[in-house]
Amino acid sequence: MFIIGCVMFVLATMHVGMNCFRMVRGYVDEVNSPGGAAAFLSNLAPWDHIFKDTIYATTEMLGDGVAIYRCWIIWDRSYKVIALPGVLLIASIISGYMVCGLYATFDPTTSVFDPKLTHWVRTFYSVAVVQSAITTGLMAYRIYQAEKRTAKYRTGQSPLRPVLYILLESASLLFFVELVLLTLYAANYNCQYLMLEPVTPLVGITFTAITLRISLRSAEGTSKRSITSNTRGMPADSQFGTVGTIPMRHIAINVTKDVEAHGSSDGTSFVDFDKPLDGKKEPMYAE
Repeated sequence: MFIIGCVMFVLATMHVGMNCFRMVRGYVDEVNSPGGAAAFLSNLAPWDHIFKDTIYATTEMLGDGVAIYRCWIIWDRSYKVIALPGVLLIASIISGYMVCGLYATFDPTTSVFDPKLTHWVRTFYSVAVVQSAITTGLMAYRIYQAEKRTAKYRTGQSPLRPVLYILLESASLLFFVELVLLTLYAANYNCQYLMLEPVTPLVGITFTAITLRISLRSAEGTSKRSITSNTRGMPADSQFGTVGTIPMRHIAINVTKDVEAHGSSDGTSFVDFDKPLDGKKEPMYAE
């Protein structure tokens, strides 16, 4: 995950750098050319525009792939669960790179709302929205299931509920931006560019936010459990086991023994304690 985070950081930095490069070219180098900066920035064919949107498409697909991987892990590596998200990822790859490839074939006057582009762009945006909703919903539902199953055994606050909130809060930001972007593009509004450019860094921010917030939450919970364990005079390591780190309720166990007493003529009695483990009875002498 650290390597993926670094890759997303590099892609987001390159995307911002290309936007700055295009702004400088448009408002400095091309300001006196026919049409000015507006004509330059609306031209889809230059290499810098194609490269910028290729970075965006790649980042979006990488974010979808990470979300699918997380779903696969949370659902016990079940391929059935990620079948639909996997198909959507393939559709996203085809439509995204198809758009970038078509840019090079257009003349400078072609708009981003050209009929040759609209169905591919709408497909890419729609798949991104649906993919985000499905993967987030699958992860949230799995965590909710685990939280409900452990509710009757634990004491205190559930450690899974904050994780659920973190997932929903972090993923909802990207989902909202992608939904608004799809709506604006479908309505043929140029203000869709205002939502398009932040998507690339938001993919990395969402990925990093979920990872860091859950890690910090786990570290905070571990620290609290360690302090509580030490104040009770118990080893801190005893709090950690295969059941996770959920504080459990105490379970009462009743153990019964069968005792048989034999009397003798001199008043001495012998008491036998039944031992079901080895099936033997050992006599105990009592006055």
